[in-house]
Amino acid sequence: MIDIHTHILPGLDDGSTNIKESIDILKELISQGVEEIIATPHIISGVYDNNKKIIEDKIKELNSEIITHNLPIKIHKGAELYCEPNLIEKTKREELNLAGSKYILIESDMQRFPDNFEDILYQFQIAGYTPILAHAERFIPFMNDFNYLLDIINRGILLQMNCSSLFGDYGDNVKKLSHKLLQNGCVHFIASDVHGLNKSPIMLKEAYQFLSENFNENLAKLLMDENPKRLIQNEEIENMIEDYYVEEKTRQTLKEKIKNIFRI
Repeated sequence: MIDIHTHILPGLDDGSTNIKESIDILKELISQGVEEIIATPHIISGVYDNNKKIIEDKIKELNSEIITHNLPIKIHKGAELYCEPNLIEKTKREELNLAGSKYILIESDMQRFPDNFEDILYQFQIAGYTPILAHAERFIPFMNDFNYLLDIINRGILLQMNCSSLFGDYGDNVKKLSHKLLQNGCVHFIASDVHGLNKSPIMLKEAYQFLSENFNENLAKLLMDENPKRLIQNEEIENMIEDYYVEEKTRQTLKEKIKNIFRI
C-alpha cells in the first residue's frame, strides 16, 4: 500500500511530536502493509507556516533515522494545504504539490466552505494542478447536499477518504457518508491521515479488508495502491467507472457498476 496523507514529520504540526514517535508510527504503517508514504504537514498561515526548506529538512532527518532502524519504507514530500488567499502562489513558490506531481492535497473548514471555494479549485486547475480534497467525507456541506459533492467531482476534483472514517472514528454521520461515497463511486484514494498512534487509529489494513469483503479486492487495490502509485508517477488517476458521477436518481446499482468496471 501507499499512504498519500500522513502527519509524520516531527514537530511541524499537530501530528508527530518527536522523531521517536515518527519512527513508531512508521513501524505501525509498515506492519499494515505500507511501503511508501507522502508526508503532508499542514500549511495554514499564522498557525503552521511550513515551507519547502522546513519540510525537506525534516524529511532528511527522518530518512536518516529510517536508515538507522533499517525500515523498509520510502517517504515523498508533500503538504496539506488549507484553503486561503494566495494559496496558488504559495504552492508554486514552496513546491507544495504531492511527490513532485501535478496533484495537491487541499482542505477547508469542516463546517463551511469559503464563498470562493469552487473558484480556488478551478484556479488551481487552470494553473496545471489537480486538487484532491482531503478527508472529503468529513465536510458538513457534503453531508447536507450529496449532489453538491457530485458537482465538485464532475469538475475534475478528486476525493481522499480517511480509512478510520469507515468504522465510525469520526462519528456516525461521517461513517454513513463514507459508505455512501464508496457505494456511489466517489472515492479516488483511501489514506490514514495519521497524526499519532494515540490520536486516531491507523486502520488501513481493516479498510483494505472491508473493501475486499464488501466490494472486491480490485477496488481495495485501486484506492490504496494503484491510484497512489499513479499519483507518485504523475499519471492520470483511475475512476471506479466512466460517467459514474451523475444525479442519484439515474445511477445504476452498485453491483452493476462494480461488475462493469471489473467484469466479474
